[in-house]
Amino acid sequence: MPPGPDRSVGASAAAWAVHALTASGAVFGFLALEAAFRGDTPGTFLWLGIALVIDGIDGPLARALSIERATPNIDGAALDLVVDYLTYVVAPVAWMLSAGIWPTAIAAPLAAFVLVTSLYTFARRDMKADSADFRGFPAVWNLIAAAFAATAAAPWTAAAVTAVLGALTFTNLKVVHPVRVRMLRPVTLTALAAWMAASGMLIARPDWNTDAMRALWWITSAYLIGLCLWRSAMLARDEKRGA
Repeated sequence: MPPGPDRSVGASAAAWAVHALTASGAVFGFLALEAAFRGDTPGTFLWLGIALVIDGIDGPLARALSIERATPNIDGAALDLVVDYLTYVVAPVAWMLSAGIWPTAIAAPLAAFVLVTSLYTFARRDMKADSADFRGFPAVWNLIAAAFAATAAAPWTAAAVTAVLGALTFTNLKVVHPVRVRMLRPVTLTALAAWMAASGMLIARPDWNTDAMRALWWITSAYLIGLCLWRSAMLARDEKRGA
């Protein structure tokens, strides 16, 4: 039988603090949205970066503190999804439109495509596999937008990447959850942190666009993409054997 609710004052205060931390992501998402409409690219990704860090730490805190026992009437997972849709999808799409990332003729349809396909990610009941990997492209458009900004992607290249990733939303591609997947977790978290740092520097300080910085960005990108492809193949093989 699962443990009953924890009604202690300390547990309740800790649980509400974690919920408040999660909810603060909406504020940073709004700040990113406002910066995107102003054409402030560094500001957009500064706020999105803060929101991403919050999203990375609130889950482990929630699990460590068992906050569902202290606040049984608050669905922390639902709260997280609402905030994530703003910070992972809406604000990045606003920036991509404002910054002219896509060809003008198809920018509006691509924005609609991203907004709608991303809803499937957040609505699907099997979003995460038993291995803790995401199924399909997990609507991390904040990271994709940052990649477009860091590499100064050509509009038609950005459009093609957007179309492919949106289509991958509906597949069983496995995308590593850097916190929940234990295999190579220290390496993956380090690579993700290095990728974020390199992206931030390439976006905020174009004068630091050196060979070393670009190499760091591409090496960490290759690791993260390669890990997802490798795990997809490995898990598909295991599922086939178990069938």
